[in-house]
Amino acid sequence: MKHWFTRSPRLLLLVAVVFAVGLVAAACGEGAEEGEQEEGNGEAPEAEGNGIVAGLNQEPDILNAFIVGGDLAVTSQVTDGILESPLQVTPDLEDLDTAYQPELAEEQPEVVSEDPLTIEYTLQEGITFSDGEPLTSEDARFTYDQIMDEDNEIISREGWELIEEFETPDEQTVRMTFSEPYAPWRSLLVSSPGSPGIIPEHIYGEDDVDFNSDLNEEIIGSGPFVLDEWNRGQSLTVTANEDYWGEEPGLDEVVYRFVPDSQTLVNELEAGSIDFIEPQLDIGLIPRLEDFDGTEVQTGAGTQWEHIGFQLDEVDSLPLRQAVAYGIDRQQIIDEVLEGEAVTLDSPIVPDQEQFYNPAWEQYSFDQDQARQLVEEAEAEGADTSIEFSTTAGEALRETLQEVVQDQLGEVGIDVTINNSAADTYFGERTPAGDFEAGQWAWLADPDPDYVNLFTIDAIEEGQNYYRYRNEEVSELWEQASVTVDEDERAELIIEAQELMAEDVPIIPLYQRTVIYAYDESLEGPEMNPTIAGPFWNMEEWTIAE
Repeated sequence: MKHWFTRSPRLLLLVAVVFAVGLVAAACGEGAEEGEQEEGNGEAPEAEGNGIVAGLNQEPDILNAFIVGGDLAVTSQVTDGILESPLQVTPDLEDLDTAYQPELAEEQPEVVSEDPLTIEYTLQEGITFSDGEPLTSEDARFTYDQIMDEDNEIISREGWELIEEFETPDEQTVRMTFSEPYAPWRSLLVSSPGSPGIIPEHIYGEDDVDFNSDLNEEIIGSGPFVLDEWNRGQSLTVTANEDYWGEEPGLDEVVYRFVPDSQTLVNELEAGSIDFIEPQLDIGLIPRLEDFDGTEVQTGAGTQWEHIGFQLDEVDSLPLRQAVAYGIDRQQIIDEVLEGEAVTLDSPIVPDQEQFYNPAWEQYSFDQDQARQLVEEAEAEGADTSIEFSTTAGEALRETLQEVVQDQLGEVGIDVTINNSAADTYFGERTPAGDFEAGQWAWLADPDPDYVNLFTIDAIEEGQNYYRYRNEEVSELWEQASVTVDEDERAELIIEAQELMAEDVPIIPLYQRTVIYAYDESLEGPEMNPTIAGPFWNMEEWTIAE
C-alpha cells in the first residue's frame, strides 16, 4: 500500500507498505481476514459488464487531493480517471520533453520569456467537463485561485506562490509569469497532491461551496471516467464518461476494491476475484505471481530510490560514514534479499534521468579492507563506531536487509543495533525530529529532479532534510539549479552537487525500487509507469480482450 503523508508536492517518501510530493508510509497491519472487509457488509464488489476490479490495500480518507487529508497515494489513484491536468508524466524519463507530455494542453508549454520567467500553454479545443460544460482557461485560473486561497487547507503551494501573474488572454490560453526563475515549473502542470487537476468553476465556484469539505465525498472533472459510487470500507466505483471529449474509454467500469491485507490481495488475484493489483515488492513475490495461471506480470524501476540516510548530528564522523559505504555489499543485498529483482544505485537520481544522472557513489565499491581502515581512522578521531539502524517495523524485506547489513558491518568492526518503529511513528515523529542515527527508507521524486527540499541547509527547519546535512556549497548548487531554466546549465549544477554529496556521504543509495503490476491476461493496456503518475495513468486505454 502507498500512503502519502505529504509535506512537499515534489518528493514522496516511500515505505514498502507505506505512510508524505512529500512522504509515503503507513504500515499494512494484520488487516482483515481473507474475504472480509474492514467496514461494510455484503459480498465483495464485482464489476458490471465490460469492467474490472482493481485491488488497492488502502482507502482514501477524502477525494479532495488539493487539501490536507487528500495526500494519500490512493486518493490520486481513484481520482486519476476523473481529473485531468495540462501535462501528464510518462514512463519515458530520457529528457523532460518526453517525461512530460500534453494531456489537456494542445502541445508542450512554451517558455515565452526567461526574465521574468513566463510559461504559456494552450488548451485543446472541445474539452468539456463530465456535465458537458466546456473547460476553459478560466477554470485553470479558478483552480489556481483555490490553491492560493489562504482559507483553503492546501497541501503545498510550492512553486505556485512564485506565480506573480496568472493570465487568460482567451478561452484556450494560460500564461503564468513568475516572480523569480523556477526551473521545475512543469511539475505544477501535472497531477500531484495539492494540485490534482483542473476543476470546474461553474460547480465549485458557487457561493455556498466550501472547498475544504464539499469536494471530499465526490469530485467532478474532465476525465474519461466519472464517480459512480463510494461504499466506505469496501469499494469505490467509476464508470465511463459517456460524454468524454477525447477517445471513448475501453472499459465501462472500474471498481476499486479496498483490501488492507497484502497477502489477501495477492490471493484474490490468483482466485480471479480481483483483476489488477500493484503489490509492494516482497521476498519471493514476483516468481509466485508469474506462476499464477492467466496472469500477466510487469516490473520496472523508475524514480523510486531506496537508501540509507545518516543523521549527521548523531553520526558526524566522515570516516565512519565512508566505512559503512565500503562495508555494505549492495550486490549481495540485491541477490540474496531481493532475489535479483532490483538494480544497485549510485545516486539519488536514477539512470533513466540521463541528463541529470551522476553515478558518484560508485566509488564505494564493496571493500572490507578499506572499510576496516576507515573504522580505525574514526576510532583514532574519537568517534563511536557503533551505529543504531532503524526503519519501519513489520516489513519483512527491510528487516531482512537490516540483518544482512548488520552482519556485513560487523565484519569490519562496526557494531549495529536495530531499533525500528511503526511506520506512522517512524515517518510522523522520528525522522522529522532527527530521532535516528542511520535510517532506511525510499523517496519517489518527479522526473524533474529538485532536491532543494532534501539536501539544503534551509530544509532542515522548513523541509525534509531529516539528515541534518549542512554543506553550503551543495545547498548553493541545488538552490541555483532550481532557478536555472536552461536545462543543460541546470544539469551541470545537479551533476556537481551529486559529486560533492558523495564525498560527504550523508546518504548511501541502495537500489531502485521495483514496481510490480499483476493482472488478468484478458486485460490489455496497462503500461508500466513507475513514476509519481502511478498505475492508472493511461486507464482510458485499457480494454478487455474478447
